[in-house]
Amino acid sequence: MGQAIIDWWTKLEEHDRGGRAQLRRAATVLDALMCPAFQRLQRRLVAIQPELLSSPRKLDRLAMACALMSHVKRPGADSLPKAMSHPKPGQDRNPVSELRFRRLLDAPDDDALFTGLRRALPLIGDGQVNLLCLTEDVLFWGDTVKRNWAYAYVWPTK
Repeated sequence: MGQAIIDWWTKLEEHDRGGRAQLRRAATVLDALMCPAFQRLQRRLVAIQPELLSSPRKLDRLAMACALMSHVKRPGADSLPKAMSHPKPGQDRNPVSELRFRRLLDAPDDDALFTGLRRALPLIGDGQVNLLCLTEDVLFWGDTVKRNWAYAYVWPTK
């Protein structure tokens, strides 16, 4: 499944600029669901692992992940919370502030999480995020992922 996601992102980046732009403009989960680029990945993943995407909630979260991945400039090794807490060269502050990060963890629903992540991704200096970690964290968002994010984020020292 991981290779299918990376192949999809690579094709989106190199050969489907319009699809990438459409996903980047998706302001809601419903907007992302209606993008042909999402539909292509969804069909491919269902063919690989149908049980993983058997519920509408998982499909919504996959659409969220697709729209968020369209904001990633280059695949990287860092998980999203690590990337959110690596200061840009020459700066001493995290790209995503402690307050903004806390609000992400406290998002009351998937729509609020999607909006918060859409706004946070452009703040990451080099735009590098691990695509598979991003997808997995969004698909399985819940207390365990939130806890893992809280551990992974480099909290500022005061």
